[in-house]
Amino acid sequence: MVNANLLRGKIVSSGFTQKDVAAALGMSENTLTAKINGTSSFTLKEVFALCGLLRITESQEKCDIFLAGASH
Repeated sequence: MVNANLLRGKIVSSGFTQKDVAAALGMSENTLTAKINGTSSFTLKEVFALCGLLRITESQEKCDIFLAGASH
């Protein structure tokens, strides 16, 4: 499960809108919103693309955002 608040914060702090991110990932804004809200899942390819786009490089930050609720 994605930590929606952390991911949304990272999008904003990186200077993007959800519309920008959706376009960069080649999906609709509605699809991105569903993935952020947990009603759909990100693929591994999408997670890597998001990390590159948003400059998420630290392993802990990746875990905090993309593995929310998982035991680490």
